[in-house]
Amino acid sequence: MRRWMWLIAAFVIAIIFVGYGYTKHVETEQYYRNSFQQGRSALKAGKYTAAENHFRNAQKKKASSDVASVYVKQIQKYKEGLQSSKDGEYDAAKNAFNEAAGIENGSPTLVRRASVKKTELEEVARELKIFQKNYKKASVLSSNYEYTASNLKLATILGYGNIDKSYYDDIYKKAKKLEAYNNRVLAGLGYRTASATSSSSTSRSILPSDSNNGLGQNGDDNGQTNGDNDTLITKEQIRKARRDIASQGIDVSAFKDRDVKEVIQRARSHQMTVKEVAQEFK
Repeated sequence: MRRWMWLIAAFVIAIIFVGYGYTKHVETEQYYRNSFQQGRSALKAGKYTAAENHFRNAQKKKASSDVASVYVKQIQKYKEGLQSSKDGEYDAAKNAFNEAAGIENGSPTLVRRASVKKTELEEVARELKIFQKNYKKASVLSSNYEYTASNLKLATILGYGNIDKSYYDDIYKKAKKLEAYNNRVLAGLGYRTASATSSSSTSRSILPSDSNNGLGQNGDDNGQTNGDNDTLITKEQIRKARRDIASQGIDVSAFKDRDVKEVIQRARSHQMTVKEVAQEFK
């Protein structure tokens, strides 16, 4: 009799354990599905850290899930790309996005987004290279007193359709600063100016304010002006002009500041460099 009682007790206990195990399994599966679904929702909303945490929770409940592991790895790569892009490390960002897009069995959402980011960065790399080259040319033109030509070169940067994106912040600020400097000088010379980013076309961004077509105030073409216009030329410009004149093998000590100003004005009027005007003194 006791033996039967023990057998029955053992059977009941076994049923309890089996039932508990099954219930636990159901709970685990339910938790896994919920965590995975929350991860997908966060992913679509662009909440990548939250999505990663949800997929990690899914992993804890079901360590054998390769899918959750793949999603975690893919998100990490995508976040790495975002951070590198934010830091201006575009090559590293492009590589990270490329890896995220190439992960097998990953999130289709991230595959698409990573592919778009990679293509975007390839365009950014091309444009930045062009912009840096154009800015350098614009700087040289400005330093040679060719302010109109400098602004035209800057217009290729400032007029770019996507220049407002964060990738171009540095070059945009530099270009705007140089354009503002050029415009101040041109305005002092009697020209009406407008930014390349305004509604006016680039070809009309620099216009003479009167009928003398940018000649001296007397209307002659020798680049000389009456009295007050001398103040438009800064001391720094005079110093640079002296260096340019001296570079042509000319004894610049014989030039008074008044003479240097006349050289600068002549260069401006004839769209020449100071070095080119200095050749006339040889």
